Amino acid sequence: NNLKQISFALHCYHDFYGSFPPAYIADENGRPMHSWRVLILPFMEQQNLYEEYDFGEPWDGPNNCRLAARGPNEFNCLSNPSNGSVECCFVAVVGPGTIWPGGRAMSLSECSDSPSSTLLVVEIANSGINWMEPSDLDVSDTTLEVNPKHGRGISSRHAGSRRPPAPAGAHVAFVDASVRFLPESTRPEQLRAMLTRSGGESIDLDDATSQGAN
Repeated sequence: NNLKQISFALHCYHDFYGSFPPAYIADENGRPMHSWRVLILPFMEQQNLYEEYDFGEPWDGPNNCRLAARGPNEFNCLSNPSNGSVECCFVAVVGPGTIWPGGRAMSLSECSDSPSSTLLVVEIANSGINWMEPSDLDVSDTTLEVNPKHGRGISSRHAGSRRPPAPAGAHVAFVDASVRFLPESTRPEQLRAMLTRSGGESIDLDDATSQGAN
């Protein structure tokens, strides 16, 4: 449900501005300063928190540090026992070829692959990322496995919510705002195809995923 709320906020942002937010806002030297998670606060009924955030200083500046523990619950997953309200469990996969190329905002019209099979936001266990931090999963460093034993990638600490229980895996949101459960059996070539916005691949989502959301 939290992931659905994030997806809804991203689409409300798109409706208002004509694009999804950039993965980050950078300073004049290209250094990431502010996260997309901060930019969508007004669309998550967090206008007051958004107005307290100071875009004139970095995300970890003296004023913004005071907001670290006030992140919306939607950025957390109850399956992660260490998350608290500071660490976020939902991130973008950023980099060339994705819907999040970096500091440039992307519109739905630039996703030539099917929006229903292109990843928008993914779950990650123990991310170590503050919800305000302009940091996500870099596509070049993402292990093409669900719950990888080595490296970083799409991951969580829970199984699917269906009965009987689905295999272990993680939840993801697609560009069309649908939320699905990726089991650990999802193949690397399927994940690679989901990460690109214009790769031209054909993906059988019924084969690659199972529906579910906590």
